[in-house]
Amino acid sequence: MIEKLLKVPYWTAETNGRFFEALNDYFNEDKCEITVKVATELMKRGDHENVTAAETILIYATQHYHQVSDTHYKARVYYCLGQLYELYKENFIKAYTYYEKYVLNNTQNEGNDSIMLKALILRDDFTYSEQLRELWSKATADLNLGLMNDRVYEYIGALIIAQHDGDTEYAQKLTKRLKALVKHDEMFYLDLIFRKDTVADTLIVPRKVIRYVKSL
Repeated sequence: MIEKLLKVPYWTAETNGRFFEALNDYFNEDKCEITVKVATELMKRGDHENVTAAETILIYATQHYHQVSDTHYKARVYYCLGQLYELYKENFIKAYTYYEKYVLNNTQNEGNDSIMLKALILRDDFTYSEQLRELWSKATADLNLGLMNDRVYEYIGALIIAQHDGDTEYAQKLTKRLKALVKHDEMFYLDLIFRKDTVADTLIVPRKVIRYVKSL
């Protein structure tokens, strides 16, 4: 049934209802996993109707499927909502809220500090705070793959701190790094539809990040 529903080009309230019915016989853990998978596919389509449907089924999951054996399942739903609000709705206050809920419930994955650094930078519109300094210190101390999505926010965080501290020379170096990073691989999230890379080292950022870097 779910495979058939994914063939529907534009989801509506009626499609959502059929999806909820199809999940009736599953355990909540499976309901969370399936909801995340389907919502991700709907978001990749990029149109308003399907992104709205993804938002609806994810929020429904937070309200009905979160009695689970391991909060990891809740965390996955919250992370998907964070991505939706960050990349598709560009509502960075809500994105921060759901990423924070993801971190509070995450029991299996690392990188929490990097996620929250990104969420804070976007929510606070590239402004300095002591919270940013603390998160930047933690994020840069974490082991990560060094992918562009991590580096761009680490560079931005470092730049904001350098500007606050009056370190003009270091700020200029960071500006050059950021501009080179964006120039090397300027690609928005909708360009990644159906990309098959397991771990794609591609810049996936909201438009405001590109605008910020270009304005430096």
